[in-house]
Amino acid sequence: MLGRAVFFVALAAFALVAEGQQQPNGPNKPSRTHARRTTRKPARPPVTSFVTDSGGKELIVRLLDIGQGDATYIRNGSSRIIIDGGPEPVAFGRYLDSLNLNNSTIDVVILSHPHLDHYSGLRELFRTSRHIHVRYFFENKDPAPAATLAELRDSILSRMDRDSLIYRDTDDPCSDGRPICTIAMTGGAMLHILAPFPNGDKPNNRSTAVKLVGPDSASFTMWLAGDAEREEIRWFETTGYARNPGMMVNVLKADHHGSCNGVSKRYLALTAPQWVVVSLAAHNGYGHMHTQAKTIYRRARVPWYRTDRNGTITIRSPGTAGGGFTITPERAGTDLDGLGDRKYRPTGCATTAR
Repeated sequence: MLGRAVFFVALAAFALVAEGQQQPNGPNKPSRTHARRTTRKPARPPVTSFVTDSGGKELIVRLLDIGQGDATYIRNGSSRIIIDGGPEPVAFGRYLDSLNLNNSTIDVVILSHPHLDHYSGLRELFRTSRHIHVRYFFENKDPAPAATLAELRDSILSRMDRDSLIYRDTDDPCSDGRPICTIAMTGGAMLHILAPFPNGDKPNNRSTAVKLVGPDSASFTMWLAGDAEREEIRWFETTGYARNPGMMVNVLKADHHGSCNGVSKRYLALTAPQWVVVSLAAHNGYGHMHTQAKTIYRRARVPWYRTDRNGTITIRSPGTAGGGFTITPERAGTDLDGLGDRKYRPTGCATTAR
């Protein structure tokens, strides 16, 4: 059984936690009130203020409509967490405004892996005029030549000296040799940060996986693994993450923006999600969502929402026993196709692959 450490984002104190796996034990499925197919292309709304984000036990997850990239905002109690920031600082900045995060504290920021569509927007967090205090920043610190990544890292290093920001390497997320670091949010939710595949052949296969567990673990759990491809997905299982902290969840954020190399029949068996949410742009040039990926989801009878068609996707769990969860897109329609979706031609994405 893999060990892990826990720290409370309100106190930044470390302590050992029990090895027990937290698993959902009930089919608390959200109501599906939307039509399964919508062909009409709705107008793209402006970013609006999320005034209903509470500071109580409710867990709120927002998969932001950030374009071809990833950006996820999580709130529980007074704790705020951001995973990735999308490709554009200006676009990400609009969400910082709409979420009323200026002059506030972000307890934890996680960069899943050093690709521009995940890190570039995070530079906006450190713009002086925003007065945003970041307490912990996690990334794998792999070398990369990109000037924009160097700019982000320089900002982090300067904040370490000036604002006591703590900069952690996800290969040792709690700086104690353990592969799992658990964050206890003030409303009772838990976030498990999992060390990435140490021998990944490229940045995608060095993505940091995260498991989010709601205050009531039977009501809501979620798995987010950046752009992990099948090589790293197989490693998640062999290294023991399927046992501890467990990969079975209610919601899976699709790996690699709906690419066919980010999903397999075995991955869906391990995660057993009721819903998949996908972050991508309408005209992305990669063919996302790939036809093979959609075939795998359909055969497993797992519905999806996608940010390019549905806009920002909001998940809420009240934090009470048996409270379940709801998943609400800005624009209706499930299992939608996109104008740029296509079949991925190179080998390695067969729908029957493990």
